[in-house]
Formats: sequence, C-alpha cells, structure tokens
Amino acid sequence: MRSFIAAICLTIATSVSALADDPFIVRNVRIDATADDAVAAQTLALAEGQTIAAQMLIERLTLAEDRLETEFDFEPRMNEFGEMVVANAMDQGLAAEMVSGLEISNEQRSSTRYIAELVVRFDPRVVESVLVNRGIAYVESPSRPMLVLPVFDDAGSFILWDDNPWLSAWSEQSFAHALTPMFLADNTASQQAISARGALGLDEAALRQIASINNVNRIAILRAQERNEIRRFGGYLVSIDANNALTIETWGPETVFGGWSDAASLFVASLEESWKRNSIVRDGEVVEVMVTVLYGALPEWERLQSMLTGASLVRDARLEAVSRDGALMTLAYRGELTQLTTELAERGAVLEEHPGLGWVVRSAF
Repeated sequence: MRSFIAAICLTIATSVSALADDPFIVRNVRIDATADDAVAAQTLALAEGQTIAAQMLIERLTLAEDRLETEFDFEPRMNEFGEMVVANAMDQGLAAEMVSGLEISNEQRSSTRYIAELVVRFDPRVVESVLVNRGIAYVESPSRPMLVLPVFDDAGSFILWDDNPWLSAWSEQSFAHALTPMFLADNTASQQAISARGALGLDEAALRQIASINNVNRIAILRAQERNEIRRFGGYLVSIDANNALTIETWGPETVFGGWSDAASLFVASLEESWKRNSIVRDGEVVEVMVTVLYGALPEWERLQSMLTGASLVRDARLEAVSRDGALMTLAYRGELTQLTTELAERGAVLEEHPGLGWVVRSAF
C-alpha cells in the first residue's frame, strides 16, 4: 500500500502529446470500482488500473513464449492432460513499484463508486530490472513512427479524408506509444498532397510529398471494406530510403472480427509482434565497431551523434577524431550488427559498409 500511495503522489498533468513515442506509457486504461466509501473506491480503482496497465506493458515489451513458466505467463492454455491452466495475474505490489506517474481524466464519483480513465507512465529502469531479474528478453526501443492512410472502399467509391469510418476508427484511439508508433496526417497540406485513388494507386510523387510534409519515411496504406457483413482490410507498407527510392510490401488482407477500431488494433499488434521478433536481444555480449560519421554541417553532426548515443543497443560511443565533415567513433553495442543497423535506421541514420571508409553512418533522409 505504501508504494501504491507513492505512485499516486506522482500523478502528473503532462500533455499526452509531450509524452508521444514512449513505449513505457500505457493509455486509455478505464477503471471502475465500488467500495464502502468514495475514498476507498478511488484507491481500489487506481490500484486495479495501474495493475492492468502493468500487464499491458509487459505484454507490449515481451513475447508470449518468453513469458512461459514465469509469473508473467498471462495466457490461459491447455496442459498435456487437456486441462485448462489458469493464467497468472499481475502482482499489484510489483505493478506499483514500476509506476512513475498517473494522469487521470474523465472522473465520475459517487459516495461508493469511482470511474475514470488513466494514462500510466512506468519507470524504464525499474521495468527493465524486473524483466532482467526474471530472465525475460524484451524489446528496448520503438520503431520510427509510421503514417497511416486509411482508405475506405464504399462499394467501389474510395474515401480517404471525409466521411470515412475507417479514418474515424483510427482517430478515436492513439497508437503514439506503441512499439510501432502510428499517426494520422491531420493537416491541410497532407490532404492536398494525396487522394484516396492516389494512395491506392501508389502515386510515388504524392507519397514522397506527404512523407516529406510529415517527416516520415514509412507509410501504411490500408484499404478497408465491408461486404455481406464481413469486414476485411489490407494494403501496402511503403518505405522511402535515403536515395528517395520506394520499397513496397503488401500486408493482409485480414478478416475483422469486431469493429474497425479492433481492426486498427490488430494491425498495430501485428507490426509490434514483428518488431519484437526482429529487435529483441538475447545475447548480452558487447561488441565494438569503428564507424565514420559523415555530415554536412554542425547541426547534422549533432543529430547523428544524438542518434548513436541514444540508441538502446549502444552501450558506449567514444569519439576518436572529428573534422569539419566527418568524425571517427567507436561504438560498443549489444546484439547483432543487423539489429543495430535496424535500430539506427528507425532513428533516422544509415549504417552501411563503404569500400574505402569501412562502416559509415549518415543521415537516412
């Protein structure tokens, strides 16, 4: 109880936008509890809410198979005798230890009932310590944000910006704190840059323009339709490299069991799962590599240096030499070099081998 009260005292009023892209934040946690009096109901609801959020966070950062036979095995399943094994519940005290702050909104009170919504912020160091002590591998950083263009197929009439239920399903929830952060283009310039048919037709000029407007290099074009009461969606994942070339992958289609909001969550969960499988580091050995950092001006050098020192896989970044347009650094990192390359790409830097300079780091775009 003492640690729970401490967590409540850390309640924060920071705007959600200021906390964007932090995977250690869990949003939209609805709480509802009844007790003998108003204070007891609020205390119970907040304790239950942060426990729910802690379980959501653990599931976000880890793979289900890595949680098997641990206290974080939250999935009910059949054992070898055909008996249903009850899932573990998140420990309330442990959840409270990991929480660093709460944001409370939409409160409703009575003499015995308390209802609200929570944004729960967790301390990364405590969470990581909890997982490491239990030998559970976890993902250490999110991917770069992805712009979503949700196109609705209304009996052959394609809708992107106006009167679009598929767009509404995305706008009604936020995926800014997902491991694969997603956002919508809600500015006039974006709406003028591309149409529904342009998106589905993979208009390269329009895609480059809307990517530039929103400062991204990844776009998801998702077409949704409902036929005979069956909802399905699928589309394209577009990546733009440092040379402004487009790489296009198909995704889906998937049948939706539920509403369009469930479909949006399904898409994000699918990409999160892929990101975890590609990014989780299981080997703790630290390896060193010498890199040449190329830049055109001081601001670019500062950005690249920040990308390198801020990468979760980089344990140490030593500056060996620096000049007007380049620097020599030694990076000590965990995991595979391909994983480091992937993380740096997500942060906006390219790590590649150069025939004359060896390993080079430069801006992605």
